Amino acid sequence: MNQQLKKLAVLLVSKKKDHTCLPYMQQIRNQFPQHTYLIDEEYKNEPVDVVITIGGDGTILHASRMFQQIQTPPFVTFGKGTLGFMCIYSLRNQYEVLKNLQSPYNIELKKRIQGSLNGQYVYTALNDFFITKGNSIHVVCLDIYVNDTFVTQARGDGLIISTPTGSTAYCLSAGGPLIQNRVPCIALVPICPLSLSFRPLILPLDVKISIKMNANSRGEGVVICDGQVQYDFKRNDCFDITPSKNDVRFVVPPGHQDLDWVIKLQRMLNWNSRFQQPRD
Repeated sequence: MNQQLKKLAVLLVSKKKDHTCLPYMQQIRNQFPQHTYLIDEEYKNEPVDVVITIGGDGTILHASRMFQQIQTPPFVTFGKGTLGFMCIYSLRNQYEVLKNLQSPYNIELKKRIQGSLNGQYVYTALNDFFITKGNSIHVVCLDIYVNDTFVTQARGDGLIISTPTGSTAYCLSAGGPLIQNRVPCIALVPICPLSLSFRPLILPLDVKISIKMNANSRGEGVVICDGQVQYDFKRNDCFDITPSKNDVRFVVPPGHQDLDWVIKLQRMLNWNSRFQQPRD
């Protein structure tokens, strides 16, 4: 993305309500003035060559939301959020990253899943869908089907349906497994189940999962999609989850390997770190 490269349409997406991102966005405009820039508030589905995000994982989820049911442009993700597990680059290296950015890009694909409520498409999620009791004081009763075959009934505060990417988010907090990005699967993770034997379940990515609110459920709830939007989920409603053909494409540096994911677990999540008593 230097002066010799062709003119690009660049979509800039920054962390919401964080005005400290604005100088970085302006800096990109000044450093690479040959390109056309759009910001997320102004975006109206125009063709885009590259998406640059400045923020954390929530910013990336917001950017993913802007490309529902279509293939995303390449995402260049700079970390400036609370955690930023999905963020690839540091803002300290902003100029060098963008200067050397050119097609064909080194791409890492992240799978998405799509959800339909009572037969109507509602959302394509990068992280997860979760069905919760919302503001109700009662637990929800959810019937789980895989490829239209009844599997089990979940009673509790809800259920998370997660991609491998989402396994380091709410899924992890609820006791779900850590899943490397290239493993093609979906995780079903109960939220505070009324059973000691309901453990997280890993299913192949290509199955259809159907979650039905049991007609006798005391409580009703909501379906929350990537923490971005939510829909009421009432008795006898059915939410279907199937794999999406439209991945999110992340631009990664040359030499990026699966080992980088393990390093992030160690550095960001302090995975398997030992508790130590403070020394006097």
